[in-house]
Formats: sequence, structure tokens, C-alpha cells
Amino acid sequence: MSLSLSPEEQAIAARQDGAGMAMRIVAESARLLGAPRLIPIASAHIDGALYHGDSGTLFAEKLVEGGARVAVRSTLNVGALDLMGCSRIRLEEPQRGMARRMMEAYRKLGCEQSWTCAP
Repeated sequence: MSLSLSPEEQAIAARQDGAGMAMRIVAESARLLGAPRLIPIASAHIDGALYHGDSGTLFAEKLVEGGARVAVRSTLNVGALDLMGCSRIRLEEPQRGMARRMMEAYRKLGCEQSWTCAP
């Protein structure tokens, strides 16, 4: 089974910016999972905002550099840094700086900053 993209989805995927990159990733993931098409959504939860290495930060920053913005209400999972003061920070530099950069990139993408505390 092949994935069928709407004309609008095809146009987004053809772009050479952050939105195009994001659409190509979504489309390829859907294709690999055997989806026949993408479905409209009203909101999303991004479970990739917890720092686990530089690649996640660099990916989020690449989306920002490409001008990407979330298209629907998007919430985030726990962050690696405690911005609310309710838990102990366990990261040292340079990881702490990369985690902060990741959190800032997701803010710039337009995500809701719900940064709950990790135990």
C-alpha cells in the first residue's frame, strides 16, 4: 500500500524549508507504517523535547532555522531543565546548555511550554 498525499500536503513536502522537512518526515513515517493517507488533527503532543543528546537539539533548531512553526496546538513533555524550581538539575555543561537550547527551539516553534518537573 502506498501513501497518498493531498495536493496541499504534496506542496508542503516539496518546500525546502523547515515545514517541508517536517512534512517529509511525517509522510515517510506514515508510509513505513502502512498508512494510506494522513488524517487531520486538532492538536499534538511532542514527546521529543527531553534532552537525550545533541541530535534532538540540533533537529529542533534546524526546524526553527527553516522557519517551521506548529500548525496546531502542541504541548510538550517534561524538559531536562527545571525552570520552575521543583526538582534538582542533574545536567552539567555542555549538556545543560544544549537542553536549554532545545527548550528554546520548541518555544520558537510555537509549542505550549508546559515544562513539568522530572522526578
